[in-house]
Amino acid sequence: MKSLDRQISRQPDVLLGPAGTIAAYTHCLKQDLPSSVVKTMILRLDSVEKQTIGKSQFSPCQWLCLQARKFDGSEFNIWLLLSRCSTLKADPSIGSGLEDYQVVRYILHPADGSPIEFRNKLTGLAVLPSLGCWPHLIPQPIETEMSDGIFPPKLKYLGHHYRLESLDQAGGPFVPPAAQICTLTTDVLIGPAHNTKQKNPTRRYDRSDYELVRLTQSDYHQMIAAGINCLRVDSDQVQWVDSSDAFYWGISGTEINYPEDLYRSNYLGPTIFIDEPAVVCRDHVIRPKLKRDQLFRQTLTPQVALEDFRGHFHQAKYRGAPVRLINELSSRPDVDLGEMRFFQQNIYSWETMVSSAIYQLAEGASNPDANAGQVPSAMVFEPPGRFGTRRTLPEMNMAYGCQIPVDDPKNLASIIYGFLRGAARSTGKDWGMSIYGAVERADTFWLQTHAYDLGAKFFLYWDSYELACVPYDECLAMSTNLRAHAERHPQRDLDKLKQAAEVAILLPAGYNLGHVYMGKGNLWGLDELNLERLNREGVKYRQVMRNFFTEIERCLRLGVAFDLVWDMDGLNLSGYREVVRIREDGIVAVDQAGDHTLHSQARPPVRPQGAPPQVTVELFSDQDQSEGEITARATVVEGSSTVYYTTGTDEQGISNNVVVSWELYGPEVTDYRFLYWENAKPRISRRSSSEYQVEIDFSLNAVGDYRLRVATVDLAGRTAVAWEPVSLMGKSGQT
Repeated sequence: MKSLDRQISRQPDVLLGPAGTIAAYTHCLKQDLPSSVVKTMILRLDSVEKQTIGKSQFSPCQWLCLQARKFDGSEFNIWLLLSRCSTLKADPSIGSGLEDYQVVRYILHPADGSPIEFRNKLTGLAVLPSLGCWPHLIPQPIETEMSDGIFPPKLKYLGHHYRLESLDQAGGPFVPPAAQICTLTTDVLIGPAHNTKQKNPTRRYDRSDYELVRLTQSDYHQMIAAGINCLRVDSDQVQWVDSSDAFYWGISGTEINYPEDLYRSNYLGPTIFIDEPAVVCRDHVIRPKLKRDQLFRQTLTPQVALEDFRGHFHQAKYRGAPVRLINELSSRPDVDLGEMRFFQQNIYSWETMVSSAIYQLAEGASNPDANAGQVPSAMVFEPPGRFGTRRTLPEMNMAYGCQIPVDDPKNLASIIYGFLRGAARSTGKDWGMSIYGAVERADTFWLQTHAYDLGAKFFLYWDSYELACVPYDECLAMSTNLRAHAERHPQRDLDKLKQAAEVAILLPAGYNLGHVYMGKGNLWGLDELNLERLNREGVKYRQVMRNFFTEIERCLRLGVAFDLVWDMDGLNLSGYREVVRIREDGIVAVDQAGDHTLHSQARPPVRPQGAPPQVTVELFSDQDQSEGEITARATVVEGSSTVYYTTGTDEQGISNNVVVSWELYGPEVTDYRFLYWENAKPRISRRSSSEYQVEIDFSLNAVGDYRLRVATVDLAGRTAVAWEPVSLMGKSGQT
């Protein structure tokens, strides 16, 4: 409490106040209130002591006990051991007028259970609740009430006002109760999205779905033993985990014990993420407008998409998951929140379009409304479709004309994690990653441990729905490996790891990697924003993205760590040795050590010598085929390296080399088709040790002029592209 500082300045031997002080407060309103409202509370101070935790000594320390009695007669207590030592920070800071104090230990004694103490596994220090309501859980002085005493005449607590009834001195010392220790790992959260598992966890590749069953008590114990420490539960399952060394979530605000469960440091809330806000905006805001408005198809730009996203994200943040807990509590007849308002601060965004990370994490930073600027607390990458090093990097090379080596998962991870780390660095927040069922299994273990080494906090799994599902047994295996890696490398300086990048590469705001089109390049995953369209500067999106990816390739080949960020106002770019700004007019601006240089295109990196593959294409339309039915034949001749490109696993779980990528543009500039997504079956023959012939059938579905783009790539990342025009005439012979 802020008034304590004035008192302590006159009593240098006292930390909070004289030991044995007991202050009794009662609710300012005399009428009965809902049963969960605290009616009276007692604040008690114990003697000053020394405390040693691990290798750290905290001196002096003093216990502060809050004893609360609700209108229904039940009681709960919390105990805080406070120190003025500032060498280490509690998790999170105390707030509530006690900003100069560190919480060294923290004990909750709920009305219906035994005392439990929450400790950080790494430091041994207290772990405090992360919901965002902590300032409301500790009595605070009312600013308008002036007092020089240790305990002011009025306090605000849980949104209500309380007045001091008595101030006494206890006859003897008192000690906190013996408590069960709940040890929590706050910087590594590992867990699945659901409280179910697959009845039969055998991998499925045929797009059939798994039958799911609820997790049992034995399952939860097995998960915790494997290192999973972020568990989703329902009201029946929570009893199995609420006192374990793990976090849990999924219990709604209508079901929790109020307010006691808000004090549980291992309770994370009814939900913990905003689900794919950029993708939801694309599918439920932008696409409906494209369907009903042909003019919108022509005028859509990345900037227009971004404006639509701003509106959708505002709704998702201010009316969605971050306010679910407070809204559910407000709906209860036994709860009166008074003046208490907060956004659930530990909410993260689980998002595929990682380029939007800087906008999502920075939104609301200047908003004075509660703790809005702290939400979301992190961005977690959700892999799109069949994501993997040997699938996605070859597509990026073919789409953008870069030559990123395709044999190292670090090259793909650096692109994704570069956006996440860059946003976390600029905003001081966190980031994480997740594994989906369609992620290349050879990459999964390394993608997790590498993210850990780079400073990631969240490691999640999607464990339902067809190809997206990661089976239960695989979640256990990956978690066991990740936990072992973390235990071997426990000392991470997350703030320093966020500063690891030397170079920041800025992408025009609104441009992105294309969701399930990642690698193919259509911005926002929309055909209308295909790479052959011109931007507002008259430059193809492909050229802008080529500059972006070429600068990425340059950093990769130089071995220089880089961050990737949307070029938005207010960016914090301090600490970067070089800032590369990719402009829509095709110019690449480089700022380094005070020098500002303009380049007409991206700076080409030094690439290994060698011959790229060659590709030619022919088109046929046989008499037996209907009008508009086309057969395309590509001939590919390998150069210095083997040609390899896969679209992912087939229905038997096999990754096949399909050799070439087939894309059809037209007849309108807004029209685009990736032919492999139309169940086209390529006919592949190897004519010699270095030559392939690939045929595919497709149809032209509207009158007009088209362009077929055929691309191939080798294992060194070298590419070859061939364009072939094709037209469909109407009855009058006009295209």
